[in-house]
Amino acid sequence: MIADLDTLLTALYVELTDQIIPALGFARSGPGRPPEVTDAELVCLAVAQVLLRYDDERHWLRAAPRLVGHLFPRMLSQSEYNDRIKATAPLMEAALRWLADHTPGSAELLRLMDATPVPCGQSVITARRSNLFGYAGYGATATAPAIRAGIGEASSCSS
Repeated sequence: MIADLDTLLTALYVELTDQIIPALGFARSGPGRPPEVTDAELVCLAVAQVLLRYDDERHWLRAAPRLVGHLFPRMLSQSEYNDRIKATAPLMEAALRWLADHTPGSAELLRLMDATPVPCGQSVITARRSNLFGYAGYGATATAPAIRAGIGEASSCSS
């Protein structure tokens, strides 16, 4: 199966409209016109923003019509986008949980993890007090001369 951004966003949109939004009771009601961009479309736009690595909303909203405009023809202004994203935080969390459960990385038997050493113990005493003592290496590397404690290689098998 070949998965691309369009397929992922379409599947997420269908799941949001058919399952997640009704289950959360996140339906809009009350006076006034319904929004032109639905909550499901808004969440899909936010997911596309992250996957396409746009960390600035202004740049994203300028590029979105070109990149995903064929899926979402109606776009929001920057201020409306920011306000609506904040208001849909519970829906965004549910969508991200669904994505985590349904992407191949979480369903595989072998999971590869990034094992980049991170600065966590700045002294020998602190490193020995750590719960990783005995599992993680301690010392300096040629690329990072600061003393660092971390795990060199990591992989996880689950059955």
